[in-house]
Amino acid sequence: MQNALNMLVATGCALLFGGCATTDYVSGLQTNNMYSLYEDAEMGRSFRKQLLEELQNEDAAINRDPVRVNLLREITANIASVAHIQDFDYETTYVNHPEIVNAFALPGGAMIVFEGLMDPEIGFVKTVDELAAIIGHELAHVNCRHSTEQMTREMLPNLLLAGGMIWASVEGDEDLQLLFGGAMLVYDGLFVTRYSRIDELEADRVGMMYMAQAGYDPRAAVRIWERLSDVGPGFVDQALSIFSTHPLDYRRAAELRIHLPEALALYEAAPVKRGGARQLADLLTFTP
Repeated sequence: MQNALNMLVATGCALLFGGCATTDYVSGLQTNNMYSLYEDAEMGRSFRKQLLEELQNEDAAINRDPVRVNLLREITANIASVAHIQDFDYETTYVNHPEIVNAFALPGGAMIVFEGLMDPEIGFVKTVDELAAIIGHELAHVNCRHSTEQMTREMLPNLLLAGGMIWASVEGDEDLQLLFGGAMLVYDGLFVTRYSRIDELEADRVGMMYMAQAGYDPRAAVRIWERLSDVGPGFVDQALSIFSTHPLDYRRAAELRIHLPEALALYEAAPVKRGGARQLADLLTFTP
């Protein structure tokens, strides 16, 4: 059993430190990522295929609204044209599911946008520029390679903790099992979520620069989070935010305001102004 655990840890170390040092495409800084761009893209395609199959099994309509699909693809293409990584096939899929207010990107450039995001009642995206802010944010995650960097960071700690739990189980030591189980909960609840919040703030900033370069007004990005933070978090919400994978809304708005002058300069230098504060309600026909 000890030999097996030693092999498990050694394998994890070899995978983690053997050739995973790379340069971040966005920041230019040294980072660790055990996945190649090709693997990012393959992983994203696989996840996308599986997710769309599940949605179709739930009778969700995929890309059945030509107006919304064309608008999303137009914005995606414009923002992808200024992204750092041009080797990905950036593709946005529209899911006609009015109750889901969400959008997310997968490694390699595939993105899913749900109908609820743009719904005039429950959605929080009201203009073309605001929709571009969401797409810019998601494409920033892809270019910063947050998903595969996170997977790389988590590999060794998870192997060590899982190995410790297996060893404690074999030894029949319940106290050690509880110790390793608690350590895993603390790691997932504090360290993993902390990196997720840092990644979200980076995607906010990079995405705002992308949308500005592509000709969309970056003030829309600030406006989204200001609107969502109007109610303001209570004390409990602030305390529990240390366990959250996303920063609080008012924090995101404040961070974006810091970088807004730089983004506005990029917007003014953009050859084409694309959003023009156009309201989605004027472009899209919503059905109750």
